Amino acid sequence: MNADYDIEKSYNQPLKEFVKRYLTDEVEDVDFAPQSNVRVWYNFQVEGYPPHRHQPIEVVIPVENGYKYIAGGRKFNLNVGDILIIPSNTIHEVECDTEGKRFIYLFEMNFVKDFYNYNDLESFLSEPRLLNQKTYPDIYKKIYNLLINIADSYFMQMGKINELSIFADFMKIMSIIAQEENETNTIKIYNEKQRENFYKFKSLISYVNSHYMDDISLEYAAAYVGFSKFHFSRLFKEFTDSSFYDYLCNRRISAAKTFLEDESISITEVGKRCGFTNQSTFTRSFSSHCGITPSKYRQQIRLRR
Repeated sequence: MNADYDIEKSYNQPLKEFVKRYLTDEVEDVDFAPQSNVRVWYNFQVEGYPPHRHQPIEVVIPVENGYKYIAGGRKFNLNVGDILIIPSNTIHEVECDTEGKRFIYLFEMNFVKDFYNYNDLESFLSEPRLLNQKTYPDIYKKIYNLLINIADSYFMQMGKINELSIFADFMKIMSIIAQEENETNTIKIYNEKQRENFYKFKSLISYVNSHYMDDISLEYAAAYVGFSKFHFSRLFKEFTDSSFYDYLCNRRISAAKTFLEDESISITEVGKRCGFTNQSTFTRSFSSHCGITPSKYRQQIRLRR
């Protein structure tokens, strides 16, 4: 969570008649408002919470100091801004001995299961998930912002719950997760280590696609994801079905094709903009990938117009 987020707002429950949590043995009866499917707590208790489970899915975001959660038999040390998603009926408990603040969201999920692509969520929602910039770099910020919007909508007015707005954001979260899971599932991922590597290389690909014009060496790319050059080369080949330098060159050639459509840019300047060290290297690489020189490629564009 951003350090400048206003945590001094008044986060009182919008409806005063339901402010308690009911625990029988290890089963918690979530006290939703009448005909509501959502509950948000702004919690600042120092003491922990014993092992329990409940039907609604739970989402936790610390906003001041960290928390220790044990969920599904795994321990999570949550830092400020981390998002922990706890699936339905998963035993979990909270350990804390210092002051802190956190948002706790409870969503009744039954109606989501009727959607056609709910299957894309089942794997994700089968176990607790920690979302932060490291574990889910592509979707973390989007989900974080939507959860903050939900909290603001929930506490916006006294005497009512803005549930349509809340579930519009909630469904966006589910859609983002489903899309990410569908993309991830196209690559065989069998364990958390492979998942971590997947996101490391996905982050690197995003970097290369944006910085192709820079001098990106194999050594730099390997250090970016934290591997030796040998280990990196093997894993990059598995991830992209291409060597690192072939991938980088292909990205530069793709950019060059776009620049060559603009005749106000000289061919020499196109090569420089795309990260080629000199004109001969650009011409040789372009010819190797495209079968013609950059100048002939530009001529073909001119003829098609």
